[in-house]
Amino acid sequence: MSMIFNILNTFLNYLFNLTGDWGIAIIILTIAVRLLLLPLSIKQRISMGQQQVLSEKITALKKKYKNNKKKLKIEMQKYYRQSTNGMLGCFVSLLQLPVISSLYFVIINMPANVGTVIIPWISSLKVPDKYFIIPAIYMLVSLSPNLLPYIKYFKTVGLAKMTKSNFIFIGIFSIFITIKAPVAIGLYFITTSLFSLFEEIGYRLYRRNISLN
Repeated sequence: MSMIFNILNTFLNYLFNLTGDWGIAIIILTIAVRLLLLPLSIKQRISMGQQQVLSEKITALKKKYKNNKKKLKIEMQKYYRQSTNGMLGCFVSLLQLPVISSLYFVIINMPANVGTVIIPWISSLKVPDKYFIIPAIYMLVSLSPNLLPYIKYFKTVGLAKMTKSNFIFIGIFSIFITIKAPVAIGLYFITTSLFSLFEEIGYRLYRRNISLN
């Protein structure tokens, strides 16, 4: 963990020396880390999609063979084997945690107490945004990927829509974790959420092309 921290910390300082702006350095570092983890993230998305499809098939199977327990058991065993294989891919996401958490602590421990050209209304990246613009932006960006299923072009079989209660929870949680957080952390959260949005768009386009072929 400390080795990852040191590598990211060194890279952040290098990016600052290159750009002369800590805000830009944070954005570039965050994007670089997310690009590095992109293969793992894609594998996780594929596994989650497979699990969702399997879950729907198992539900239909239970309904179809509700009066034939023996046949249901035989068919269920086939799906459970597929489910176990799909779950292995989800554990890949755990490999991302040390890198993501190290990146978070690198930004928290950033030595500079200065502003950034990206957010001109703040004087320091180490204080919260008193105008609450950063929390509001983060809330909107966090909710954006969950709005894609409501756009006809991005509707994909096997990818469910989010419930209204989950929308509310994400919105409140997004504001809660950024309202008192340093702007540097808000910048990190916004960047990683925007990356997730484009990643989700790319994944849905990929699934859509597969279903059309």
